Amino acid sequence: MKNIEKILDLENYKILKILEGNEKNKIIKIIEIETKNKKQKCPLCGECTSSIHDRLKPIELKYLKLFEHDTKIVIKKKRFICYKCNKKFTEVVDLNNKGKSISNKLEQKVLKDLLNYNLSIKYIAQENNINSESVRKILKNAISNYPKHVINLPRVISFDEFKADTKKGKYAFVINDPIHKKCLDILPERKKEYLIQYFTYCNNRHSVEYVISDMYEPYLLVQKAMFPHAKYVVDRFHYTRYIMEALDKVRIRLQKEYGYNSKEYRMLKNKKNVTLLRKYSNDIEWFTYTKRYKNGHMVDILKYELREELLNINKELKQAYILKELFFDTVKHLEYLDAEDELKEWISVCKDSKIEELEEASKTIENWLPYIVNSFIDERFSNGYTEGLNNKIKVIKRIAFGYKNFDFFRLRTMYILNGKISGISKKYRNTKK
Repeated sequence: MKNIEKILDLENYKILKILEGNEKNKIIKIIEIETKNKKQKCPLCGECTSSIHDRLKPIELKYLKLFEHDTKIVIKKKRFICYKCNKKFTEVVDLNNKGKSISNKLEQKVLKDLLNYNLSIKYIAQENNINSESVRKILKNAISNYPKHVINLPRVISFDEFKADTKKGKYAFVINDPIHKKCLDILPERKKEYLIQYFTYCNNRHSVEYVISDMYEPYLLVQKAMFPHAKYVVDRFHYTRYIMEALDKVRIRLQKEYGYNSKEYRMLKNKKNVTLLRKYSNDIEWFTYTKRYKNGHMVDILKYELREELLNINKELKQAYILKELFFDTVKHLEYLDAEDELKEWISVCKDSKIEELEEASKTIENWLPYIVNSFIDERFSNGYTEGLNNKIKVIKRIAFGYKNFDFFRLRTMYILNGKISGISKKYRNTKK
């Protein structure tokens, strides 16, 4: 019995019986307990008394699992009488809050499970032998004081969106602190008017120095309207991806020109070959072997030889690849003071190339040039953290097969991403199972 008391953290209670029952075709453990306290302090006069007046009807509480079995605690409460003031009172038990049939320990276990983004609400409910609505209530109560708006913003913030299919649109909006790796808030839409209205609640808008995002014009307009002292920074990932996509468009156009049955079509279509063209060449070990299907069987071929074979298919493809590499080289080694001149030079080379896809890409870079240059002020100015969070958010949605209630989705996601919200203790992370 003493071992079980330690396992279930019931050392202040005396275990009277351990029974087995059946609930929903599952064996459950039923543990009858009572307090070890022989004396109680009278809430009226403060005197201690050991006189038991009677015992109350046993209370059932859902508790932590015992040896992988769902467990119920049956508490036999005692009612004491103080003969000094004739007050009758029930002993205090700290296993649950008043009116709840779920123990505090089980609530802590549920809150710990809710931190795991790989677990759905339904799974957490089944694992802890409670219903889904109880899980939702536990989370809502735990973070009931979570604010509806961000009041104080950090020096650097980032904007991004993710697909959410909310009632207000197809995309939800996320605000992050990329320097301190913290999600600030998740909003149900990304429309300019809504964002401007939202940011009016922020007390320190004028102290924001940098806003990091992609090349989505409404975000730039929001920055100009709401953060007049801030600089808009285009995230490096987005504008480098734009150049890679331009190269890909050249490849796809040439692929179609050669025709479905040609050797060139098959080489340009191969996903492994496409990866070699899209990646920055300094990140690839060219003099290592890779396998390809050739003349009816698999052969080993150097990555370098394979790249040269691809680029020799067409001069236009080779020129587009060189321009892509030149852009990557420029971006990798640029300093803030030289960034504008170097990028203008690359834009000029692209225009002279007469490759339609690269010309179009260079015009986009030119249009956003002042904000792209700002990305070289500090290497930490990136949406990398935000993109990582978006992937985690996608997992949260996928595991749950979507969320109908955006407000609850926001609370669950913020709880997962930030871990500790509105006074939620770290002990939930360390609760014994």
